[in-house]
Parts: sequence; structure tokens; C-alpha cells
Amino acid sequence: MRKILLMLSLVLLGACSNDEVKYDGKPLNIAVIGDIPELNNEKIHFEPISLDEFSEDTVQISANFDAVMITPVIFEEASDDRFVEVYNSSKIPIIFFDSEKRNLPFTNGGITYETARWESLYNGSHTTIYLYDIDANKEDAWYFYLKDEKELDFLYKEIFQKVEML
Repeated sequence: MRKILLMLSLVLLGACSNDEVKYDGKPLNIAVIGDIPELNNEKIHFEPISLDEFSEDTVQISANFDAVMITPVIFEEASDDRFVEVYNSSKIPIIFFDSEKRNLPFTNGGITYETARWESLYNGSHTTIYLYDIDANKEDAWYFYLKDEKELDFLYKEIFQKVEML
């Protein structure tokens, strides 16, 4: 009986440690500023970079990656005014993962993630993909919603499909 319980526990632990994302599009190489997502899909490769690396060489980052993902642990620093131009000059989409305040504290000067009024920015979205078109002088933002944490794999799939399309 103990062996059965031990085996069952190991199987459940393994199943919960990395969420499998059923994305089956083209392989994506995503730079991550912050925490690397723990998910399982052979077509998605995450590589950690720093904000400074991104700001110092956006051209090289844009050439080597399909997108840049910024996660909550770095939001306050990432919303510093010195990075506004970096986000607005990126040739690849920027994923503000789990940002209830969308892209606004990052892409507008004079506010930070902490000082941005949450109530006025909240639209119910979980994650925002942001892309600025310099030639057209136009910004685009796509919002992704998460109703239940159990649907996180579906959220990732939607995000990766959008990145592939862009």
C-alpha cells in the first residue's frame, strides 16, 4: 500500500511541477526579464536577460528573440521612465505577464507600477502584449484574460499564438 501511495504521490508531484502547454505552432525563443515560467513545451524556449541587456541592445535582442516577457518581480524597476523609449523602439512584442495595470506604467513616462492608479487602469486582463510601430507612430496592445488559475495553460497558448502571428 505504501508503494502505491508513494508512486501516486510522485506522479502527481511530477504532473504539478511543470504545466504542459498545448501550443503547437512554430518554435518560439522568448527573452524573460524576471521569473522564468515553469511550463513544459518543447517548442518554447525561455532565456533570462536583464533590463539593462534589453535597453543596451534592443536591436540584437529583437534579432535573436520572438518576444520579451516581463514578469511581476521586476515590474517596479521595469516601469522606470528610462525604459519607456526601449519599449517603444522594440521591433518585437513585449509581454507584460500578469500585469493588472496593463502596459501603461511601462510605456508612459511620469508613473511607475507602484504609483499608477490601479482602479483606473484595471480592465480585468491578466496579461498584455504591447508592440509599438515606429513607422506608423502607433501602439498596439492585446489583452489576455484568466478567469481561473486552472486555465493558465490555455492563457499561455493564446499568448504564444499571438506572438507567433506578430
